[in-house]
Amino acid sequence: MQVEPARLVELAASSEHVLDAMRSDWSLALDELSGACGALGDNPGTVNLSASYADALADAGEVVTSLADALEMGIAGLVDAAQDAVRADDTVAAELDRASRALDEGPFWSTPGCGGR
Repeated sequence: MQVEPARLVELAASSEHVLDAMRSDWSLALDELSGACGALGDNPGTVNLSASYADALADAGEVVTSLADALEMGIAGLVDAAQDAVRADDTVAAELDRASRALDEGPFWSTPGCGGR
């Protein structure tokens, strides 16, 4: 399988933008939803509803945090894969250079002629 390090870096950058947008959207939504819970007031009929919404917001916050953590791990994996691909390319280039120099130095696997050495 051929891996293009530049493409992996582009994908990681794109994923970071998605992660930033997701966190920003959640922050805005959390502020609005928390405000809505507060606006319900402390009337006897709305206390339980407000508490349920607050619990649901806390649960949703945990889900968003888990998703963000998983995406961050994926981004780190993409960066690691790009670095591994670059190292592999460098290793192959070094081996090709070494083999080329060995061939330039003289006959490869030459056998002695009729008279021996």
